[in-house]
Amino acid sequence: MTSQTFFILLPGVMIIAIGAIVVWGIARRYRRELGMQSVEREKTTDTSFIINAFQDVTKQLKEKEKELERLRALAEQRAENVESYNENILQCVTNGVMTFDRECRLTTINRAAEEILGIIREQSVRRSCEELFGPGGIAQAVNETLGKKQPSARMETVLERSTGRLWLGYTTALLSDRHGAALGVILSFSDLTEVKRLQEQVELQERLKALGEMSAGIAHELRNPMAVIAGYLNLLAKKQDGAGRAVIKDVLTEISGMNRIIGDLLTFARPTALNRTAVNMRELIETCVSTVLLAKGADARIATVLELGEGNALVDEVLMRQALGNLVQNAVEAMPDGGTLTVRSQRDRQLVIIMKDTGIGVSREQYRKIFLPFFTTKDTGVGMGLALTHKIITAHGGRVEVESKEGSGTTFTVVVPME
Repeated sequence: MTSQTFFILLPGVMIIAIGAIVVWGIARRYRRELGMQSVEREKTTDTSFIINAFQDVTKQLKEKEKELERLRALAEQRAENVESYNENILQCVTNGVMTFDRECRLTTINRAAEEILGIIREQSVRRSCEELFGPGGIAQAVNETLGKKQPSARMETVLERSTGRLWLGYTTALLSDRHGAALGVILSFSDLTEVKRLQEQVELQERLKALGEMSAGIAHELRNPMAVIAGYLNLLAKKQDGAGRAVIKDVLTEISGMNRIIGDLLTFARPTALNRTAVNMRELIETCVSTVLLAKGADARIATVLELGEGNALVDEVLMRQALGNLVQNAVEAMPDGGTLTVRSQRDRQLVIIMKDTGIGVSREQYRKIFLPFFTTKDTGVGMGLALTHKIITAHGGRVEVESKEGSGTTFTVVVPME
C-alpha cells in the first residue's frame, strides 16, 4: 500500500469509527431511556392496580352495606310483623292476659283484661301487681311463680269493684327467654261472675223448691185444723158476754193472720201459671210506686226518681205488679227516716229494671238469705214478699239480683228475657 493510499483510507476509517461511537452512544442512551420508561410503566401499572383494587373493595363494601341494610330492614319488618301478629292474637283472646316483669310490674295487657277489670292500659302499665289486685290472691300467685319458677294451678278469687263483686278464675306461668332465663310472669284469667251468679240462682231455686214442697205439706196440714178451731170459736162467741166475745175476736184475728201466712205458703209452693199479655211497663212501674207511697202517707218522706223507658213487655200483669210492688215496698220500708227511691228501666232484648234505695242496707250474710221464705230484717212482716218476687221473676225466665252494703242502701236488679 502506498502512502498516498494510506492517507486516503485513514480519514474514512476515522469517520466510520466516530460514527460507530456516536451510534453506540445514541443506542445506549436510547436503551437507558427505554429502561426508565419500563420502570415508570411498571410503577404506573402498580399504582393503577392498587387504586383499582381499592375501588373494587370499596364498591364491594358498598354493595355489602346495601345488602346488610336490606337484610336489616327485612328483619325489622319481620319482627314488626311477628309482633303485630302476636299482638293481634293477644287482643283477640277472650281471656284476660297480662304480663309482669321481674319486679312484678305490668308490662302488657290485652283488651279483654281491660274490659274485665275496668282499667285502662295507659293508666295501668308499670303499676305493680299488688296495686292492681291487692295483697294476697293473684299478687301472691305471681310472686310465687316468679320465685319458684313454676306455674300455678287453676285458682279462683273475688275482687271488690265499684260495680260489685268480680269473680276471676286464673292461672300464672313463668315468662322466660330461649335460654330459660326468667323474664317475668304471664297471668291469664277469665270472668266467672256470671257463672257464679247462675250457680247461686240454681242453688237458690233448689232450696226454694225444697222449701216450697215442705211448705205445701205444712200449710195443708195446718189449714184444716185452723178452720175447725175458727168454727168452734164462732159458736162459742154466741154464748159469751161482751168481754168473752172480745177475747174470741182477738183470737180469730190471729187465726186470720195465720191463714194469710198459710195462703202465702201455698202460693209460694204452687206452680206459677203465667197469663202473658202486652203490658206497658212504664205505667205498671209508676202505678206500683204511687200505690205504695200512697199507702205510706205523707210521713214517708220519700223522693222518687223515675227514669223509665217506653214500650210494652209480654208479662203476666197481675204477677209482675205483685213482684215489683214487693220490691218498692221493701225499698220504702228500708228508709224509715226518708230517702230517695230511684227506678230505672230499659227494654232491648231484655227487660231490665233497676230499683235503688238510700236506706239502711243489709250485710252480705243477710242478703244471701234475702229471697228465702220467712227471712226478714224487719220487726214486722213474715218475710214472704221477696221470696214471692223471686218466684214470679224466675217463672218469667228471668232473674233478680241484689247488691247492698250496710248503711249504704240496696239495689235490686230485675232482668226478664223478652224472647
